[in-house]
Amino acid sequence: MPNETSRVKTEIREANEEELTRMLSTYKQEHFQLRMQSATAALDNPKRIWFVRKVIARIETALAQRRSQGVAQ
Repeated sequence: MPNETSRVKTEIREANEEELTRMLSTYKQEHFQLRMQSATAALDNPKRIWFVRKVIARIETALAQRRSQGVAQ
């Protein structure tokens, strides 16, 4: 996952607000599916839940920063 982490960070940095919103939706759906798999004990990689949660937080932070920069300008 270290390579995936840096790849995702780069994607977040380079994405515009619309792309970030789309990514956020995708990762939230994945997080929901992972939680359901975890509840039914069918989860292959439990660390994936942690990773997806962190990515969601990164995207939300990037969106908030960009929105506050837009208001300040």
